[in-house]
Amino acid sequence: MPTPLPAPALLRLISEGRLFKQSFAWLLRLLCVAALVEGVWVSIELWRGGGTSTQAVFGQLIFQAALALAAYLVAHLAWLRAQDVAAMPQTGGEVIIPLSRLLLRLAGELYASLMVALGAGGAVMVWISAGDARVDQALLRLLLPGFGGDPFPAGLNLLLTGLGCGALSLLAGYLASELLGLLCAIESNTRSVKLD
Repeated sequence: MPTPLPAPALLRLISEGRLFKQSFAWLLRLLCVAALVEGVWVSIELWRGGGTSTQAVFGQLIFQAALALAAYLVAHLAWLRAQDVAAMPQTGGEVIIPLSRLLLRLAGELYASLMVALGAGGAVMVWISAGDARVDQALLRLLLPGFGGDPFPAGLNLLLTGLGCGALSLLAGYLASELLGLLCAIESNTRSVKLD
């Protein structure tokens, strides 16, 4: 039976930051796999509630392609950021702030990818199917509130919602990351001024 880690060794492992780096690198790899599995599951579920006309089926095929693109983008971005986390240097034991900055950027990138791909795919689906294709998934309706009503305004609403939310989320993620970096730089400069 292995002996448990003593508290000082565990605290040292946590404070060095290696535990956070390894944990988040693996969590992001798991996110990559989960995104692909979720994309397949949502794709199957979408076919159950869709319309049956030729236009609806063709529109849903377009939306399925956009869904596949969104799942790929999420998985690919998560994989790339997992590699970035694993390659992060240990600068004086500080890992949490750089890791947080990277995760803030990733959150903006993921949401932007989802919104742009699904918004554009949803808009084309609504326009092609003349509103006959339906998305019955609650999650997609939450992400894309433009389904319903006349096809052209509904599709335009989807497209603009997707593009606008994507741009804003990318801006918000990168802005939050830079603000955190700026606060750390201010704190470091303040500390060095006080020491002088």
